[in-house]
Amino acid sequence: MSMPVSVWILAARTDLPYLQTTIPHLIKTCNYPFVERVLALDTAPLSGDKLQRYGTGSQHDVRQACQALIDAGVMDRIVEIDYDPALVDQIYAKYFGAAQAQLMRGHTHNWKGSTVYASLYCIEKAASDYYLHFDADMLLYQAPDFNWISEAIQLLQTTPTISAIRPLCGPPHPEGKLFQPHSFKQDERGFYAHKFFSMRAYLVDRRRFAQLSPIPLSWKFKPLWSRWVPKPLQAISAKVERRLRPGTGPMQGAISSFEPMTSERLEQTEYVRADLASPKAWTVHPAKHSPEFIQALPHLIQLIEKGIYPSEQAGHYDLDLPAWLQWPAFVNAQSE
Repeated sequence: MSMPVSVWILAARTDLPYLQTTIPHLIKTCNYPFVERVLALDTAPLSGDKLQRYGTGSQHDVRQACQALIDAGVMDRIVEIDYDPALVDQIYAKYFGAAQAQLMRGHTHNWKGSTVYASLYCIEKAASDYYLHFDADMLLYQAPDFNWISEAIQLLQTTPTISAIRPLCGPPHPEGKLFQPHSFKQDERGFYAHKFFSMRAYLVDRRRFAQLSPIPLSWKFKPLWSRWVPKPLQAISAKVERRLRPGTGPMQGAISSFEPMTSERLEQTEYVRADLASPKAWTVHPAKHSPEFIQALPHLIQLIEKGIYPSEQAGHYDLDLPAWLQWPAFVNAQSE
């Protein structure tokens, strides 16, 4: 019998060029009887490097695209992220502690414009204790005789130090190599143990994940002291302060990404992020959403769902698009 699992996929205007292609692929490939399939729509204004993304549409456009996935039966419903200040305070207090939550007021996204609050909001609103998150751009392979979610839940149940679990990062290398930017250890129970948290794909037991609290708050840019002077003087004061304190950012500061903050907490505790060691399920992350990637995406999915990939991609998590575009199997797929 399958355990109840909620799947929530975060979507925003920046995901518009690909979400109607990637999300059906993810749901189909997981092949799991989810208790709910939710599109979490982030309607916050874009900021940081998100303003430079290719093909960003309007809020109306992304709502239409999400509704099309509902109408097609791919997803069950759309939930807009609720930015009520009292709710933000409540959720931040649960995961960061009350004192840090006060400092985080007004900081729902990190310095690059990526979400922090929305990820925690989705965890809190899920219908089941087992919660699966995917970023909308992720690509996934799963062998027909394997189910990575069932395997992951079994490990969560038998290994109390796993805080989050996911499939293998990158397709398997013939020599078993993994090209990871952070150190990890192979565990004989069937996973690789990491102290670096990844937000792009993870399955958690919500009750255990909450035990990471308090996650330490860190700042990419600390708030300026000038924010405390009378408003008419703030601009002049901030100009002077930035000269005295090189590397400062916005008046109210900007928090770090959720990944390094949570990773710091993993380092402080016995908890780990686990990547399944099985080669029967793996993920690829498209680091760049260029026009060339969007054009190639249907053929990338076609080949990844078959479990085939160029040798240059083996062991690598980030998509090596040039290697795919020059690979004979990809060229043939395009011509079919």
